Amino acid sequence: MKPLSVLTVGLLCATCQSASADILISQYYEGSSFNKWIELSNTESSAVTLTGYKLTRYFNQHTETWKFDGAVPGFTQDLDDFSIPGNGFLLLSHSSAALPAYAVADLPSGVINFNGNDSMVLYNTDLGNLGDTAAIVDAIGLTESGNEGANKSFYRLSNEVGFDLLSGSTVLDYLTVWGEKSNGDVDGAATSDAWYLHNFESNATDELTVSLSVATVAENAGAGVVDVTVARTGSTAADLEITLGSDDESEASIPIANLQIPAGQASATFAMAVDAVDDIFTDGTKMVTISATAAGFTAGTAELSVTDDGDVQAIVINEILANPASGGAGDANADGVTDASDDEFIELINVSGADLDLSNWEVHDRTGVNPRHVFTDGTVLKADCAIVVFGGGSIGGLGGTAQYQFSQDFGLSLNNSGDTVTVTDSSGNLVAEVPYGSEGGNGESLTRDPDITGPFVRHSGASGSDGTLFSPGTRIDGSLTCPGAGELSVTLSASSMSENGGSLTATISRAGTTVGDLVVGVRIDDSSEAMADVVGDLTTIPDGQASVEIAINAVDDVAPDGSQTVNVSVIAPDYATGRATFEVDDDGDGAFSALIFNEVLSDPPAGSDPNRDFNPNTVEDEFVELVNVTETSFDLSDFELHDGFGLRHVFPIGTVVGPGQAIVVFGGGSPIGSFGGSLVQTASTGALGLNNSGDSIVLAAPGGAELLRFEYDGSVQDQSMTRDPDIIGSFATHGGAVGAGAALFSPGSHVDGSIFSGGVAPGSIRLEFFDIDLASSDITIRVSGLQPVINYSFDVSVDLGDTELWPSIQGFTTADGTEVSPGLLEFVFNDALISFSPAQYYRVSQP
Repeated sequence: MKPLSVLTVGLLCATCQSASADILISQYYEGSSFNKWIELSNTESSAVTLTGYKLTRYFNQHTETWKFDGAVPGFTQDLDDFSIPGNGFLLLSHSSAALPAYAVADLPSGVINFNGNDSMVLYNTDLGNLGDTAAIVDAIGLTESGNEGANKSFYRLSNEVGFDLLSGSTVLDYLTVWGEKSNGDVDGAATSDAWYLHNFESNATDELTVSLSVATVAENAGAGVVDVTVARTGSTAADLEITLGSDDESEASIPIANLQIPAGQASATFAMAVDAVDDIFTDGTKMVTISATAAGFTAGTAELSVTDDGDVQAIVINEILANPASGGAGDANADGVTDASDDEFIELINVSGADLDLSNWEVHDRTGVNPRHVFTDGTVLKADCAIVVFGGGSIGGLGGTAQYQFSQDFGLSLNNSGDTVTVTDSSGNLVAEVPYGSEGGNGESLTRDPDITGPFVRHSGASGSDGTLFSPGTRIDGSLTCPGAGELSVTLSASSMSENGGSLTATISRAGTTVGDLVVGVRIDDSSEAMADVVGDLTTIPDGQASVEIAINAVDDVAPDGSQTVNVSVIAPDYATGRATFEVDDDGDGAFSALIFNEVLSDPPAGSDPNRDFNPNTVEDEFVELVNVTETSFDLSDFELHDGFGLRHVFPIGTVVGPGQAIVVFGGGSPIGSFGGSLVQTASTGALGLNNSGDSIVLAAPGGAELLRFEYDGSVQDQSMTRDPDIIGSFATHGGAVGAGAALFSPGSHVDGSIFSGGVAPGSIRLEFFDIDLASSDITIRVSGLQPVINYSFDVSVDLGDTELWPSIQGFTTADGTEVSPGLLEFVFNDALISFSPAQYYRVSQP
């Protein structure tokens, strides 16, 4: 035992040495949703710059790996550009944190997205490598299974060491270092309370101010065209090192950034400190922020206007979509499927005044090395027309005079948090360039307003957008960028209809020539409310006619959703798109009661395997269980599951839950077994993402209308939350439910393991008919007891599996069969080898 004791002492000593630091974690706040905060404090009386400091997060099974050298953080926030005033603070938060209402973050950060079982570790890389224990200056130590930090705040009682490197140790082991408060206490704290969240300005008594010798310069004015004066408040006894910066180096640059206000002076003027940068782009007047920073001082800023010098360029980048919204609202390429990669796009407009050959021109992002798209040979863009490059998908639902292409490099890969889009010609010369920042991650495009000449703004707020999120191939208001063959319009016979049997007539008209048939796409933006009575979303205006009439029929849903606005668009190549709007009125649907949430597992116990795929996984083994409490089957096709983050699962077509039957959705994996005869699926997005510290789960109708909601606070760990008794009871811990025994979860069955009334007992599938046609090698079977959506297999063996496996002839679902009587389905399979074997055996199995 002595070697172990020596090792332990060594670890503790290393901890003590590395934790003697000026900068400490002084408060931790883990609240509901995105309300997460970390406060750092400077224990010294003089300001400290944070060069080399990094705040990190370790999560899930890696929560305690920081206690060993060579650890790899899950997330890292560099603090190099920040400082903390003497005896002051720096406050970091999740970018969407809303509580406490008084708190103002100095640095919104993706690292601040922790749960109650994620450790937060502060490193100073001047002391050692990131991930090595020698570089640790402070930590909030937690464990994966303990969830010690959920829904609470820890604040410092002293500046002593509050962590160690022993396995299983946590912040709760240091009661003289860390105090604990509820989030409500912190939300209502007074500034004098030790648990009040402070930011930089709480203790920053000194500040810098910046003034410029001129307010406006031309971009071609050259170097050294602006003098910068920086003034300081407070003591002038010592030299003050300052840093000048520009927030747009493509317009105005600072050749010498590190400067000094000498001792004895309250200000200093730095002659010729700013250079104007002459670019080749038609970008109008740009506002540039010139800043001055110094350790412990509130930064000073001044605005410099940089005017364009009349550049003429061939191409303008007019619109960029880096982060499509979830659900139908984000389907920018109009292919009926919203995809975070496929629906990204950039839109270019030819402003050269002549047709432009784009063959072999390239689109790059800031990685720069490999192009994200190369325009195909023969790509000629007419004057004033637009071309749109999507990440992928198809473009059958887009019309107008624009051209459309798809990225040839597995997507455009536009970063939501900021990127730079560049276009080069066939010789590699830079033709157009647009940088953007975090504003690109708001679920809508960035577009010039006005088109072509204006600055970039969020599309929903652009002039003429009417709140739309994007307009690929057209101007903001949907009009054409260049003339086409004509315009389409759509007029409706009524402005509203009832969802229960309602219908209206849409007249689709074309202006311009009537020569030739014109195939028109009909797109309705909410198929859960209305559908056009056409085949394949297409109709035709016949040769010689200017219009055609179609019917639009209401869809009766189960959601009590009031009056819903529905948009219809009519689309054809080289025509301006026609649009109209109508209302679908609710027919008085009451509160949804056909299904209930019966069991939820957000925190699978360590080592457990709820989906029974022999691969314990805290993401894949999460599950949500619903039960049909009616006496009739319920079709869940296209219904949705959401959590507080967004869409997590869309129930596939054919998901029909029988009366009294349960359906279980796992986070992922390959669930094995019958699960009490319940339907079993895995999250269509790849994960349910249920936060251990609390979350909301919503069942929504197709289109997103909320039907059911379940919220939990994270107090139940390492077991599921289940109704007790099942179906009719309130939610309780599974281990405490009547009949649970030692079970911590029961997906697809009652708490005690028995099946629900609508569950299909294992072995109840029956082969009712079997026939072989040797001439065609076709095998016809009729089977009862099959369940919708579940994947089955028709297998063959020559010896009942004694020495040979049962290879699958064909996989199938109930959708592949023909119903010959209620519950009895007929299937035809082909076994080309049947005539080569003296005996064959067949079975229906579930893989």
